[in-house]
Amino acid sequence: MAHIVLLALAAAVFPTLIACVAIMISRPEPRRLLLAFYAGALIVSVTAGIVLLDAFNTGGTVIGNTSSSPNPGTSIVAGAGALVLGWLMVSDRGRALLDRWRARHPRRRPKEAGPSWAERRLDRANAAVAFAIGAAINLPGPFYVLALGEIANGPYSSLASLGLILLFNAIMFTLLEVPLVGYLVRPAWTAEQVARLSVWLNANGLRIMGALIGLVGVSLVVQGIAAAG
Repeated sequence: MAHIVLLALAAAVFPTLIACVAIMISRPEPRRLLLAFYAGALIVSVTAGIVLLDAFNTGGTVIGNTSSSPNPGTSIVAGAGALVLGWLMVSDRGRALLDRWRARHPRRRPKEAGPSWAERRLDRANAAVAFAIGAAINLPGPFYVLALGEIANGPYSSLASLGLILLFNAIMFTLLEVPLVGYLVRPAWTAEQVARLSVWLNANGLRIMGALIGLVGVSLVVQGIAAAG
């Protein structure tokens, strides 16, 4: 379960999400926009999680493990890969290596600087559009898929698996849930803090995500060594 929580925390580091929250708070009737956005995100994310979990369970094993015995080699290799990825994201040298690799492999169509597609649409959105955008940008990402694999591998009942999916989503949407509650209590203060957090996450989000991935890697390596023993 520790892996699932760590993966949820990594998935929660989503600068685009907090940028969307900042835009909605600055609009007229932000409460309706935030609630619609949250509803769209949560409904799609939970539904997709249930569907993917069923697919994993039907397929039998996930990344070489079973619910009764994690594969030592798979866990150690996956953990080592996570540690390398975490190092690349956290360390200055790793980030420099990534920058050099990107320089040698430029995109044919470089991404223009500025607001994302979701941010541009939310700038003039109503509740229905906010619901649709929340659903569109919160389809399962890699951390969610890995967490679903952990759930499928674990000795969890159907009810416990559903509870873990709900827990994962509750953690993953922290950057949306906390501002939503904060806006209901202290609107002006919340809007100011959300704007600051958006800037800070854009500067530091990759390092935070890398640190969490590194923790997942350590946990996987330990799990693999324990299973081998």
